[in-house]
Amino acid sequence: DRGGYKRDPWDRIPFPTGTADYGTTSDLFANIRLAIKGQTHLPDRDCALLTLWIFATWLHVALPLAPGLAITGCAHEADVLLRTLRALCYHPVLLVGVTSATLESIRWRLNPTLLIVEPALSTRMAVLLGCSTGRGYLARIEADGGQSPPPDYFGPKAVYLGENMSANSELRHYLRINTSTVPRVESQRAVPLSEELKQGLQNQLLAYRLQSMPEVIASEFNVVGLSPEANAIAAALGRCVVGAPQLQAEIVSLLTPFSDHQLAERLDDLGMLAIGAALTLCHQGKNQVLVGEVAAEVNRIQKERGERLVYSPEKVGHRLRKAGLITRRLGAAGNGLLLDLATRTLLHDVAGAYGCVGLTNGNENLHCPLCAEKK
Repeated sequence: DRGGYKRDPWDRIPFPTGTADYGTTSDLFANIRLAIKGQTHLPDRDCALLTLWIFATWLHVALPLAPGLAITGCAHEADVLLRTLRALCYHPVLLVGVTSATLESIRWRLNPTLLIVEPALSTRMAVLLGCSTGRGYLARIEADGGQSPPPDYFGPKAVYLGENMSANSELRHYLRINTSTVPRVESQRAVPLSEELKQGLQNQLLAYRLQSMPEVIASEFNVVGLSPEANAIAAALGRCVVGAPQLQAEIVSLLTPFSDHQLAERLDDLGMLAIGAALTLCHQGKNQVLVGEVAAEVNRIQKERGERLVYSPEKVGHRLRKAGLITRRLGAAGNGLLLDLATRTLLHDVAGAYGCVGLTNGNENLHCPLCAEKK
């Protein structure tokens, strides 16, 4: 049987053979999480997130967002995780490497879950995969009369990026899972999931899909308090949890480390540094602030952090303009921002979007009414 297996992955997709009773949503969640834990030995938090993601693959056709997985760590352990996901996801397909030609050949009418191994993922492909977590992006253009599938690559995807801990930042709406966080020992080697267990879980997940789909379509579950991207992922995952409010309530705590990591990364971004520096100067009661002053504040913050990189006023000014803060000539002193009420309000709006409000040093912002509105 092993020697004569079908090499075409489309002929080997695991399909449910019918529906099976799964008990309650919490029961199904616990069984799937236990199966993942037994195979991968990942931390409980990661197993819970993976379980939520598996739920979302079965219900993504009813969601506005199909969150992805960005997997890093040891190649062997990542392969174990991908094969575990293949046993549990909706219409899973294992792919090695991903190109535009690969995506064009996918049978999208099956609404598959793509499980991709691509340690050399290009920035261009990362952008495409990131955009495809949402609906409506045109990925390619067909000539009139073409018979190929629609060029919208929306759907759930998991991508193994190699051992590097820093997943490609262009993969937006992708959860980060590292498979090497727990050292392996010989006693942890797991017995592969039996075909009977895999088929049983597939059938239970089909029953859950059929029973839950109407509520998922009508759900208005939403999340606030995390980073914008984490809020969107949490809302999508939460809509897939039907009849288990305690599981929905846990989603925020599960995604808080992901959200905090995103905000920490943005703290080191020049845009956040420049906007935060401009906000600090704004709180000093100035009527105007020069780009040179903002650059000096940015470089002061860099020095306090032990960073040697120094930014020029030109680069800082360009980054402010990119964020929507248009500088102009302020006499012989150079370019800057005239801090009238409109500009102060805009600065606080931009700072709120970047997460800078409340992060500036000193007590100048304690009585700022605009900061109070943005918190």
